[in-house]
Amino acid sequence: MEYLAQQKWGLGFVCKACGHDRAYKGKKHFHKRCMRCGREESATAHTLFHNVKFGLRKAFGMVYDIMLSKKGANSIWLAERYEVSQNTAWLFRRKLQQYLKSSGRHPLTGKVEVDEFEIGTPKKGKQGRASTDEKVRVVIAVEIREGTVGNAYAKVIDDFSTRSLKTIFDRHIAKDAAVRTDGWSGYAPLKRIYKRLTQEHSCNGANFPQIHIQIRNLKNWLRGVHSYCDKGNFQDYLDEYFYRFNRRGHRISIIDLLFDRPMTTRSATFNEIRAFAT
Repeated sequence: MEYLAQQKWGLGFVCKACGHDRAYKGKKHFHKRCMRCGREESATAHTLFHNVKFGLRKAFGMVYDIMLSKKGANSIWLAERYEVSQNTAWLFRRKLQQYLKSSGRHPLTGKVEVDEFEIGTPKKGKQGRASTDEKVRVVIAVEIREGTVGNAYAKVIDDFSTRSLKTIFDRHIAKDAAVRTDGWSGYAPLKRIYKRLTQEHSCNGANFPQIHIQIRNLKNWLRGVHSYCDKGNFQDYLDEYFYRFNRRGHRISIIDLLFDRPMTTRSATFNEIRAFAT
């Protein structure tokens, strides 16, 4: 609690009720009381750790396992490990996911490959991309570097139209990037905006080996760790995966998350988490 208080108020106190910047010690340890309006606030109030009923030690442990375990952690495993109900583990995990969204301040540059794919169980007698709404449609963009890959992002889309595919370009790809896609017609109109965009036949993935490896790894993680992800919450799981992926070589920056975003941003409620679903 002492450490959380330092992280929350290390740069100064600001009352969330009246905006006053001076406070004195509250009635309880690690509480502050506003000198103007008298409002008292704890070190965990309005953070990821707000109203945690199962203890901060367990909460810290869950965050560590979710963020630093190689494959992540699902709610069933967390519930067994920390002796809480699955609903409790699920809600805490979903609250943490709200802090893993990309800021959008670091667009992909250099060589970038973009591809679209579906995740879901095929239905007997039905083939093709548009045959069922039960599948989740996703577009992914990956930086291609010499012998390896850089950062990557993925977004859930409604369909494979130009309008839907453009969302990841607008959000995550620099205008001067050398973008390469397959021959899908939905990318062609984007050449007017992204002048260095080129198209090439995929040949069943043979011409795009790096991005197809990342698609396969993502699918294996979703099916292996989580088995099932509700379609409405799917984007949050993509954000979680690529938050860890983009920091795979800088584990310390993942640890920073524990005491940065969750301490400076208000935690979402259950009703808000449901409303966030795309």
